[in-house]
Amino acid sequence: MGATFLYAGLQHLTDPSYFDPSKPGYIGHLVAQYAVGSPIHDFLLGVVAPNAVMFGYMVAVGESLIGIAVLLGFLYRIAALAGLMLNFTFFLSATWNAFPFYFGSDIVFVLCWLTLLLAGPQQGLSIDTAIAKRAPKLRWLAPAPLQLPVAAEPAQQEMKPPETRIQPPERAKLYPRQVAEVNRAFDRIDSQFVSHDETQTILEFVRAFVISVGVDRNDSAKILNGLRTLVERDTWQQPQPQTE
Repeated sequence: MGATFLYAGLQHLTDPSYFDPSKPGYIGHLVAQYAVGSPIHDFLLGVVAPNAVMFGYMVAVGESLIGIAVLLGFLYRIAALAGLMLNFTFFLSATWNAFPFYFGSDIVFVLCWLTLLLAGPQQGLSIDTAIAKRAPKLRWLAPAPLQLPVAAEPAQQEMKPPETRIQPPERAKLYPRQVAEVNRAFDRIDSQFVSHDETQTILEFVRAFVISVGVDRNDSAKILNGLRTLVERDTWQQPQPQTE
């Protein structure tokens, strides 16, 4: 945008016909053409046309200054506002009759200037940034730098003594031979004393529990004897079928 405006301003200043009433490219002739159908018709013919040369210099110099200011980042937002107003005036006059409306570039330039006005100059690459740092009252010239969230460093954890895992005694581990003995004992209980399906299911759960927990041979024998006694007691208490 800055380069475009600087180019347009220099082109107008170096074009002899732009300020010569005897030439077709005279600013006064252009204003008269733009006034046809324009919503600011009266302003163009009543104010601009009688002072066409003065307004021509104002436009040319203004475009050049806006372009330089934007490129340097000096009074960036003021320049963007001036560019927006100038292009909006061009939209209401020079490109008002463009159809479709998007054939006219001025409405696009208006939105571009609006974006630059809201965004402000580039941090560290503009004169406004240096001015804002030295003059607190002029901080509005440059926006505050965007503060990105910084990942907080993990707080140093308090030194804790290493956790000591209590190792189970060696006698509590079932070795393959002992697992086989437990399985054989449960199989004997299953075949000799258990005939009910629900009791058999419970017994299988107990078998898995004994093996997974792990007990030594003496404790496993005690558990098995207790289970056998419980099953035998349950069998004795079951009613016996009557025979004729």
